[in-house]
Amino acid sequence: MDRTPTTTEPVPAALGRTFPPTLMAASLSGRVVTLPPDDAEGDVSLVVLVFLESAGPMAESWSGPPFVGAFTENPPRVKTYLVAVIGDSLIGSSLADRIRQGGLAGGTPPPAEHDRVLIYPEDIERCRRAYAIGDPSLAYIYLLDGRGIIRWMEKGTATPEGLAGLLDTAGAMLEPFLV
Repeated sequence: MDRTPTTTEPVPAALGRTFPPTLMAASLSGRVVTLPPDDAEGDVSLVVLVFLESAGPMAESWSGPPFVGAFTENPPRVKTYLVAVIGDSLIGSSLADRIRQGGLAGGTPPPAEHDRVLIYPEDIERCRRAYAIGDPSLAYIYLLDGRGIIRWMEKGTATPEGLAGLLDTAGAMLEPFLV
């Protein structure tokens, strides 16, 4: 029996606001990434925040094949980022080392995806306040436009309804570019 939490309740109202605050993090490849808008300058960016290693499968349920597979013909216009928020504590440092060595929940992304897996060494409580994170055991999903404006958001494990909403919103955002 799958005990992974799911949710269909909305995350705090932030739709239409800029992704707060600017997030600078190191990717697995060592590149410094700034979100938004510098590295979210594609037309659609999916940003998944996780605070605990156990949220890795939740993150993958949104950012994996269902999302990426739907937009394989538009890779320059669609970017995905998995952001692991780690504190500056000993536990956070240990988690960062495990992510660098083996990815979240033991899944190592292929080298081509190392630029989109980010380690954010921010104080966890301050980050939770900035992004209105209630439950750090969940994955938090944000769909941003090219200016860093939040156009869709959710938390937890993907549901069929949630994925449909994500895909519909991303598709509508890309529509003007597909003419």
